Amino acid sequence: MDVLALVLSGAGNFGAMQVGALEVLLEKGFHPQLVVGTSAGALNAVSFASDPTLEGLRRLSESWCEIGEEQVGMPSLFRSIRRLITRQDSLIDSQPLAEFFKQKLPQDVDTFGQLVGMHGIQAYTVAVSMDTGRLVVFGDRAEDGVLDGVMASTAIPPYFPPWEVGGQRYLDGGVFSKLPLRAAIERGATQIVALDISYPLGTLEGAHGIIGISGYALSLMMEYLKEMEVEWVTAAGCPIYLIDLSVPDEMEFWDYEQPEFLLRRGRELAQSRLDEEPLIILPEWRLWLERVAAKIRRSGVQDEP
Repeated sequence: MDVLALVLSGAGNFGAMQVGALEVLLEKGFHPQLVVGTSAGALNAVSFASDPTLEGLRRLSESWCEIGEEQVGMPSLFRSIRRLITRQDSLIDSQPLAEFFKQKLPQDVDTFGQLVGMHGIQAYTVAVSMDTGRLVVFGDRAEDGVLDGVMASTAIPPYFPPWEVGGQRYLDGGVFSKLPLRAAIERGATQIVALDISYPLGTLEGAHGIIGISGYALSLMMEYLKEMEVEWVTAAGCPIYLIDLSVPDEMEFWDYEQPEFLLRRGRELAQSRLDEEPLIILPEWRLWLERVAAKIRRSGVQDEP
């Protein structure tokens, strides 16, 4: 069975760009059967699976426009020092964010099993187990909680504390997989459309001092992780259509003031990508050929002396 998947990257406060891009895709008739998201992409993945329509995206856009310091929090010098001194697990309390998600996530839908029953779209969110050091995918079990899946995937250190579920602690999925392509393949995807929000935390030109060098190092790490995922998917013979949603360099990570701009930019970048190379959903026979060709390539590499 051929499965068209949507993969949504981690995005921090810039997740509204994915919503704008999704509007363009839906207008072109895009209908995935599977969606996987990390961090902010996890929230978008669950919301999209619950209502994969333009009206559903309009409501999701409104949610992104409501997100601000009151809902998410903002690390301040005084608060950060106090939480460090008192040995807290994070710089920000995640309970206000959890309450906001409770209001915005689909009502009367507690589990991923119930979520897939709404429109037949299987949703997954990606997190990392602190206790095992392994990637964990919420949605693999029908009884996995939707709120737990989103909160675990957005528990980005040091800002938010690990999210605890059943005695296990979880971190933001972006620690291992900012763009969870492999997770989609392993759950049946045969063709992928990926929305990757790129936001450099540092540049080579600005790599001076502790903050500048650390930011640049994190940017290199995230880019490397993405490239590894893309290489793995390509080797598996799964066609991928990647839409790069770049954040302007001048935007700050904690900028809550420009959701409309981000929505509009997501639309514009997605439309530009589609104009450059139209999205073609490949037929079953073509996907089969892609997988066979990939298998032959892998066999040739293994046979080399």
